Amino acid sequence: MSRISLRNGIVRFGILVIASAFAAASVLLVLFAAEVRSRYADREFQLKDAPVRVYGVVLGASVDLATSEPGIALRDRLDTAIDLLRSRTIMGVVVTGDDGKWKSNEIKGMVDYLHSKNVPDEVIFVDGGAYRTYESCMHLKEKGFTNVLLITQQFHLPRALYLCNKIGVDADGVIADKQWYSQYLYYWGRDFLASPFAYFDVRGVTIIEKGPSV
Repeated sequence: MSRISLRNGIVRFGILVIASAFAAASVLLVLFAAEVRSRYADREFQLKDAPVRVYGVVLGASVDLATSEPGIALRDRLDTAIDLLRSRTIMGVVVTGDDGKWKSNEIKGMVDYLHSKNVPDEVIFVDGGAYRTYESCMHLKEKGFTNVLLITQQFHLPRALYLCNKIGVDADGVIADKQWYSQYLYYWGRDFLASPFAYFDVRGVTIIEKGPSV
């Protein structure tokens, strides 16, 4: 066998090994994502079927950077929380997210919106410094919030339920989709890709860090 043929054979073998490793890793990530998204599917509820819980937890989402006014998805989460309060399905609302120390002040936007809808301070509980869903769940556990309803869109709810329940927060979830979102397929795809990270988060392995520099 000539040196050129030997070299070409080595190159082809190396490519095959790399391609096989990539394929295997991709399959594992899909399996991890499937585990995250299916594990607590029985704990997802429509608004009308939501079980009675002490607290509803509104998970932060995008707000206007200048005014902190909630974006469309976050407004729907907040309106769902208000519906749950009015029906006495929950007794209080926890708002959790960025407090303005990283990208935007989601907390201010959420509290201001609730005030504008005549929700009193006595039933609003603020959890700032939560820059990832995992941190929101950890804060709930650390602060003793149990028996909760997570309030978010259907594309996000499976991951949120997985994170909270796996670390010891007894959580059910309410789907806050009040309309069709123009970027729904993008959001669903992005959350599916984020799901394997949740699998590792609850096992003490943080792959992606978010938040302000310390």
